[in-house]
Amino acid sequence: MKSITEDILDWSKNFIEKPNEYLGNVPVCPYAAKARQDNALKILEVYDHNNLIDKIVEGTELAKDPKTDIVIVGCSDIQITVEELNILIHGYNIVFVPQDIYLMASHPYDDEEDEPVEFLETEDWEPDNDFLMVLIQNYDKLERASNMMRKKGYYDKWPQDYYDGTVNKRKSYRRYRL
Repeated sequence: MKSITEDILDWSKNFIEKPNEYLGNVPVCPYAAKARQDNALKILEVYDHNNLIDKIVEGTELAKDPKTDIVIVGCSDIQITVEELNILIHGYNIVFVPQDIYLMASHPYDDEEDEPVEFLETEDWEPDNDFLMVLIQNYDKLERASNMMRKKGYYDKWPQDYYDGTVNKRKSYRRYRL
Protein backbone atom coordinates (compact mmCIF):
# COMPACT_ATOMS: atom_id res chain seq x y z
CA MET A 1 0.00 0.00 0.00
CA LYS A 2 1.19 3.49 -0.83
CA SER A 3 1.82 6.17 1.76
CA ILE A 4 -0.27 9.34 1.83
CA THR A 5 2.69 11.18 0.26
CA GLU A 6 2.88 8.65 -2.57
CA ASP A 7 -0.89 8.94 -3.12
CA ILE A 8 -0.70 12.76 -3.28
CA LEU A 9 2.25 12.72 -5.67
CA ASP A 10 0.53 10.09 -7.83
CA TRP A 11 -2.70 12.17 -7.78
CA SER A 12 -0.75 15.22 -8.86
CA LYS A 13 1.15 13.48 -11.67
CA ASN A 14 -1.69 11.31 -12.97
CA PHE A 15 -4.71 13.54 -12.47
CA ILE A 16 -4.17 17.16 -11.38
CA GLU A 17 -1.34 17.86 -13.86
CA LYS A 18 -2.90 16.07 -16.85
CA PRO A 19 -4.91 17.92 -19.51
CA ASN A 20 -8.56 17.77 -18.49
CA GLU A 21 -11.18 17.45 -21.22
CA TYR A 22 -13.81 19.31 -19.16
CA LEU A 23 -11.48 22.31 -18.86
CA GLY A 24 -10.55 22.46 -22.54
CA ASN A 25 -7.49 20.22 -22.08
CA VAL A 26 -5.97 22.46 -19.41
CA PRO A 27 -4.77 20.72 -16.22
CA VAL A 28 -7.00 20.94 -13.14
CA CYS A 29 -4.13 22.86 -11.56
CA PRO A 30 -1.87 24.48 -14.15
CA TYR A 31 0.77 25.15 -11.47
CA ALA A 32 0.97 21.67 -9.90
CA ALA A 33 3.62 20.14 -12.17
CA LYS A 34 6.05 23.02 -11.68
CA ALA A 35 5.55 23.01 -7.90
CA ARG A 36 6.18 19.27 -7.75
CA GLN A 37 9.17 19.34 -10.12
CA ASP A 38 10.75 22.32 -8.30
CA ASN A 39 10.28 20.60 -4.91
CA ALA A 40 8.06 23.53 -3.94
CA LEU A 41 5.38 21.06 -2.80
CA LYS A 42 5.68 19.90 0.81
CA ILE A 43 3.57 17.06 2.20
CA LEU A 44 2.95 16.35 5.87
CA GLU A 45 1.33 13.05 6.87
CA VAL A 46 -0.95 12.57 9.86
CA TYR A 47 -2.06 9.13 11.03
CA ASP A 48 -3.66 10.18 14.32
CA HIS A 49 -6.35 12.88 14.16
CA ASN A 50 -5.14 14.21 17.52
CA ASN A 51 -2.03 15.48 15.70
CA LEU A 52 -3.92 17.20 12.87
CA ILE A 53 -4.04 20.66 14.41
CA ASP A 54 -0.29 20.66 15.19
CA LYS A 55 0.54 19.49 11.65
CA ILE A 56 -1.62 22.23 10.13
CA VAL A 57 0.23 24.85 12.18
CA GLU A 58 3.54 23.26 11.12
CA GLY A 59 2.32 23.47 7.53
CA THR A 60 1.53 27.18 7.86
CA GLU A 61 5.12 27.78 8.97
CA LEU A 62 6.48 25.79 6.00
CA ALA A 63 4.24 27.77 3.63
CA LYS A 64 5.91 31.00 4.71
CA ASP A 65 9.13 29.88 2.99
CA PRO A 66 9.30 31.71 -0.39
CA LYS A 67 10.63 28.49 -1.98
CA THR A 68 7.42 26.64 -1.03
CA ASP A 69 4.38 26.98 -3.29
CA ILE A 70 2.06 24.63 -1.42
CA VAL A 71 1.97 22.47 1.68
CA ILE A 72 -0.51 19.61 1.81
CA VAL A 73 -1.38 18.04 5.14
CA GLY A 74 -2.89 14.60 4.56
CA CYS A 75 -4.67 12.84 7.44
CA SER A 76 -5.84 9.24 7.15
CA ASP A 77 -7.48 9.11 10.61
CA ILE A 78 -10.74 10.68 9.49
CA GLN A 79 -12.40 11.28 12.85
CA ILE A 80 -13.30 14.86 11.98
CA THR A 81 -16.49 15.53 10.04
CA VAL A 82 -16.75 17.70 6.94
CA GLU A 83 -18.46 20.42 8.97
CA GLU A 84 -15.88 20.29 11.77
CA LEU A 85 -13.01 20.51 9.28
CA ASN A 86 -14.62 23.45 7.48
CA ILE A 87 -15.14 25.29 10.79
CA LEU A 88 -11.53 24.61 11.80
CA ILE A 89 -10.17 25.86 8.47
CA HIS A 90 -12.39 28.95 8.58
CA GLY A 91 -10.99 29.81 12.03
CA TYR A 92 -7.44 29.24 10.83
CA ASN A 93 -8.03 31.48 7.81
CA ILE A 94 -9.14 34.31 10.09
CA VAL A 95 -5.83 33.89 11.96
CA PHE A 96 -3.48 33.10 9.05
CA VAL A 97 -4.76 35.19 6.11
CA PRO A 98 -3.44 38.36 7.85
CA GLN A 99 -0.07 36.53 7.77
CA ASP A 100 -0.52 35.93 4.00
CA ILE A 101 -1.34 32.22 4.40
CA TYR A 102 -4.53 30.60 3.07
CA LEU A 103 -5.86 27.17 3.93
CA MET A 104 -8.35 25.08 2.00
CA ALA A 105 -9.94 21.83 3.18
CA SER A 106 -10.65 18.74 1.13
CA HIS A 107 -12.61 16.02 2.89
CA PRO A 108 -13.31 12.66 1.21
CA TYR A 109 -16.93 12.68 2.42
CA ASP A 110 -17.73 16.22 1.26
CA ASP A 111 -20.40 16.30 -1.43
CA GLU A 112 -21.49 19.91 -0.88
CA GLU A 113 -21.81 20.99 -4.52
CA ASP A 114 -25.29 21.09 -6.04
CA GLU A 115 -23.95 20.69 -9.57
CA PRO A 116 -21.54 17.93 -10.57
CA VAL A 117 -17.93 19.06 -10.80
CA GLU A 118 -17.02 16.90 -13.76
CA PHE A 119 -13.43 18.05 -14.00
CA LEU A 120 -12.78 16.65 -10.51
CA GLU A 121 -14.13 13.17 -11.31
CA THR A 122 -11.26 10.72 -10.94
CA GLU A 123 -12.68 7.57 -12.53
CA ASP A 124 -9.26 6.65 -13.95
CA TRP A 125 -7.41 7.32 -10.70
CA GLU A 126 -8.08 6.30 -7.11
CA PRO A 127 -5.84 6.66 -4.05
CA ASP A 128 -4.78 3.66 -2.00
CA ASN A 129 -5.68 5.57 1.18
CA ASP A 130 -8.74 7.48 2.31
CA PHE A 131 -7.58 10.79 3.73
CA LEU A 132 -8.58 14.39 4.16
CA MET A 133 -6.29 17.16 3.00
CA VAL A 134 -5.55 20.69 4.05
CA LEU A 135 -3.88 22.70 1.30
CA ILE A 136 -1.82 25.64 2.57
CA GLN A 137 -0.54 28.41 0.28
CA ASN A 138 0.62 31.99 0.20
CA TYR A 139 -2.61 34.00 -0.04
CA ASP A 140 -1.45 36.89 -2.24
CA LYS A 141 0.47 34.62 -4.63
CA LEU A 142 -2.60 32.38 -4.94
CA GLU A 143 -4.83 35.38 -5.61
CA ARG A 144 -2.48 36.66 -8.34
CA ALA A 145 -2.34 33.24 -10.02
CA SER A 146 -6.13 32.89 -9.78
CA ASN A 147 -6.66 36.32 -11.34
CA MET A 148 -4.36 35.41 -14.24
CA MET A 149 -6.28 32.16 -14.76
CA ARG A 150 -9.61 34.02 -14.64
CA LYS A 151 -8.43 36.40 -17.36
CA LYS A 152 -7.48 33.40 -19.52
CA GLY A 153 -11.01 31.94 -19.13
CA TYR A 154 -9.88 29.05 -16.92
CA TYR A 155 -12.94 29.30 -14.65
CA ASP A 156 -15.50 29.59 -17.47
CA LYS A 157 -16.39 25.89 -17.30
CA TRP A 158 -16.55 25.66 -13.53
CA PRO A 159 -20.03 25.14 -12.02
CA GLN A 160 -21.08 28.36 -10.29
CA ASP A 161 -21.53 26.79 -6.85
CA TYR A 162 -18.04 25.25 -7.03
CA TYR A 163 -16.57 28.61 -8.10
CA ASP A 164 -18.40 30.29 -5.21
CA GLY A 165 -17.19 27.65 -2.74
CA THR A 166 -13.56 27.94 -3.79
CA VAL A 167 -12.62 31.19 -5.52
CA ASN A 168 -15.25 33.51 -4.04
CA LYS A 169 -14.83 31.93 -0.62
CA ARG A 170 -11.08 32.63 -0.79
CA LYS A 171 -11.74 36.19 -1.96
CA SER A 172 -14.04 36.73 1.04
CA TYR A 173 -10.97 36.51 3.30
CA ARG A 174 -9.35 39.47 1.52
CA ARG A 175 -10.77 41.77 4.20
CA TYR A 176 -8.31 40.17 6.68
CA ARG A 177 -5.28 41.12 4.54
CA LEU A 178 -5.79 44.88 5.08
